[in-house]
Amino acid sequence: MRRQSARWAAVVVALGVAASGCGTRPADTGVRIAASETPSPEVSESASLLVKVFEEGQQDDVPNPGSGAGDPRLAAALLPGFRDVRQRSYQPGAVVALPVADLRSTFIPERQISSPLEGPEECTKWTAGMWLEVLSRYNAPGAQLAVAMMEPATPVGSRRPMGAVFSEAIITGPAAMLDRLGDPELPARCGRLPVAGDGFGEIQPLTVPHLGERSWAYRITGTGKVPVWHWVEVVQTSHYVLEIRIPNQDPRPRTDPAELLPLIAQEAYAKAARLF
Repeated sequence: MRRQSARWAAVVVALGVAASGCGTRPADTGVRIAASETPSPEVSESASLLVKVFEEGQQDDVPNPGSGAGDPRLAAALLPGFRDVRQRSYQPGAVVALPVADLRSTFIPERQISSPLEGPEECTKWTAGMWLEVLSRYNAPGAQLAVAMMEPATPVGSRRPMGAVFSEAIITGPAAMLDRLGDPELPARCGRLPVAGDGFGEIQPLTVPHLGERSWAYRITGTGKVPVWHWVEVVQTSHYVLEIRIPNQDPRPRTDPAELLPLIAQEAYAKAARLF
């Protein structure tokens, strides 16, 4: 790749030609996220590393793979940020109206965080996230997906940020789809799963304040170098399902991610509730 004087460099862990959004990070923020691999609906087994370099003021040129314009309320419902983290300026939050024709597009996964746990399809919404569950099972007219990735607004260096890198997803669509996405029951086969090249991981429930019609949270632990991969909260209402995912990151936020998670979810829910 041609070297340039750039402000941001997004690093994307890819499986084959399908790029993943979970290992992404801006080079100059000083935040390092424990690399995770996100399965795509169609992937090969070979892993590679894709580096995108953005000059100041430049935006990613990957087109929105959706079908037509999305609901503007969904775009407005996404958090602009939390404490000292903000939506990526070069990959701002967006609404994707389904169906998506090109399932290998990197547009959505570059705006979402997914874990490296490997498991059967029924574990997808816990391991990879709601975005992949929606694309895999509900890629049809009537569903929409709003996605955003948050990162430090300014370089943090060795300073511990007040907030944390996290991703947000808001899904609208048929009631049956929302009920299935919002179901907190973990399939028996999903409790303990292999981590790509690094032992095993477990999905463990977390206690969080009640939001919406039902809400639940969990953390994804590891037995290798990373003790906890992710902290995740899901909120369901009759209008949408909202998901917040915080990855393991360095430097660690000043507030423990387990404490930050419900605070972010509360703010995200309050913003969405004003529009739906």
